[in-house]
Amino acid sequence: MPRYKAEKISYDKQDQLMDKFCEILSNLESKNAIRDFLKDLLNRQERMMLIRRLLIAEMLEQGITYREIIKKLKCGSPTIARVERWLHFGRQGYKKALEKKKKK
Repeated sequence: MPRYKAEKISYDKQDQLMDKFCEILSNLESKNAIRDFLKDLLNRQERMMLIRRLLIAEMLEQGITYREIIKKLKCGSPTIARVERWLHFGRQGYKKALEKKKKK
């Protein structure tokens, strides 16, 4: 994903923008509407980077090793380590998403 300078936007403003973005997503009424929005918003590489992170989190939760994840998803160990850190020490977003997926 493209880089930006976070210091150009205050943390308060970043939080406000994130809230607005989440509100937009939550107001979309179907999976197809969300898919269309994300396809307009993100290019294929950006979408795949996000999807891969979720797959990594899922595989880590299943106890799959770094080596197996690297082989299957063609990603680097630093990416896996970041996802693992967010999975265990983040805001529980990955865990909530994966739990919701399991219930369906």
